[in-house]
Amino acid sequence: MFAFFYSIFGFLFRILYSFIDNYGLALLIFTLFFRLIIMPTNIKQQKSSATQVRMQPKLKRIREKYQDYAPQERNQKIQEETNELYQREGYSAMAGSCLPLLFQLPILWGLYGVVREPLKYVLQIPTELVTALSNVAKTTLGLSTRQAAYVESALIANIDKLVYKIPATAAKYAEDIQKIRDFDFTVFGIDLGAVPDIGTLKAFGASSTQAKILLLIPLLSFATSMMTSVLSQMRQKKNNPNMENQQMMGCMMFMMPLMSLWFTFQFPAGMGMYWILSNLFAFFQTLILGHVYAPRKTIARLMVDETIYRRSYEATKKPLTEETAD
Repeated sequence: MFAFFYSIFGFLFRILYSFIDNYGLALLIFTLFFRLIIMPTNIKQQKSSATQVRMQPKLKRIREKYQDYAPQERNQKIQEETNELYQREGYSAMAGSCLPLLFQLPILWGLYGVVREPLKYVLQIPTELVTALSNVAKTTLGLSTRQAAYVESALIANIDKLVYKIPATAAKYAEDIQKIRDFDFTVFGIDLGAVPDIGTLKAFGASSTQAKILLLIPLLSFATSMMTSVLSQMRQKKNNPNMENQQMMGCMMFMMPLMSLWFTFQFPAGMGMYWILSNLFAFFQTLILGHVYAPRKTIARLMVDETIYRRSYEATKKPLTEETAD
């Protein structure tokens, strides 16, 4: 299944790279493209938030209605009426919170393959050459377990050290080797195939410059995710000051940034770069959608639409007059 996603995203990324010839810029456009694709789910999420604000007084009345019931019966009655209310209002808790994240998972799966194996999925280097270079790299470069898992990054960085070990294969694939030499797999000096190591913090002074620079990926990922979470939390409190589960919402505000921090320490920097760019787009998108689809404006539109629908429905159900009956 994963190979299927890798192939699709490799094809899309290869098209971008063929026009731009810059991996970093291609990654930026790639991120923007997919943020635009999932924007309808974000708009739906914004509208769902407005619906939730609109339902708060009704939910409060439901709870008050059964406050004198026994706990078990009260919870059952509240749950039943709440579900009925959700159906009438067309509200889905899944669409309101999880849908955008679910849409991003296939993107992350596909991007992982593109970043882990850029020679295969972006440059389309023959498997025979990649295998020969990988075997030499594992025996001569002293790769760590983590580096060996993302060996193609090491091949790109050390191509001139490796080709002399396989003269016959190098002669056969001279054009492909030149493509690897010309391939810049870095952004601002950061190797996108390398994985940030938390151990760098323990031995910061003795760590290489590249290892120190790589730490920027998780830190920026956490900071941009936190920035977006704080903005979303502030908007929810502003639009719905009586919102329940404030404590749980506070925990959720830190959950995604912490997940982002952990995530970017586990995978290549290219995925962390996508995460950072995606967080930045999400931040500005939240600002824009929060203005365009502000709950008060959205509720007002819904009320107008419902009034028009109700009047149109009533007009079609008018009783027949004597004249029309004849």
